[in-house]
Amino acid sequence: MKLVVAAAVALALAAPASAAPKLSQSDRAQITRAIDVFVNHAVKRSDTVAAYDVVAPELRPGISRREWAGGDIPVYPFPARGLTHPWNILYVTREEVGLELQLIPRAHSDVGPIIFHIYLRPAHGRWLVDSFMPVATLAPLDAKKTKVRSIRDFAPQAAGGVALGNSGPGQLSSLYLILPVALIGGALLGLACWGVTRALRNRKLQGPGSGSLPPLPRSGA
Repeated sequence: MKLVVAAAVALALAAPASAAPKLSQSDRAQITRAIDVFVNHAVKRSDTVAAYDVVAPELRPGISRREWAGGDIPVYPFPARGLTHPWNILYVTREEVGLELQLIPRAHSDVGPIIFHIYLRPAHGRWLVDSFMPVATLAPLDAKKTKVRSIRDFAPQAAGGVALGNSGPGQLSSLYLILPVALIGGALLGLACWGVTRALRNRKLQGPGSGSLPPLPRSGA
């Protein structure tokens, strides 16, 4: 019996771990088609209704086909160049794939390329886009200086919000945090000095022994 158990344990340890799911050629083709339809119509804002069927309900919550056709859709707009758009895999699970997608703007555009993360999930034999967000922007192709902006540049402090510990434009300097503390500390110290001075002054006016009770009178003989 012990030999059987030991053999079973050895086989379990020797068995390879379950491999991560991989995309088949059919999956890759369907994903490419879904992304091209999504970019060419929803992202470019060209006949947006044509992208309605490749978008998951999470990306169009409560939006009807007619409303989607109007063009007011929750998709980042971009004047992408070309009709097909290559992508790279970030991760693959059984429920979702995460991809990196770099879109190049059309010629003579005043914007630079943008790197997006796009997420798709399988649904009834198709792949649907359920999330699409920019993660980095590049300077225009004809710009003299190249600048990369990441997703952190879209944070509130980059838009004029408050960032502690910095003193750049639109940010709160640490001086504004130290100043109130110093004022409060100075006020407390002043009150303490005033109390000590007043106590010493009262003791001086009253003279020595002023805090003790007077002696009892002597009784008559």
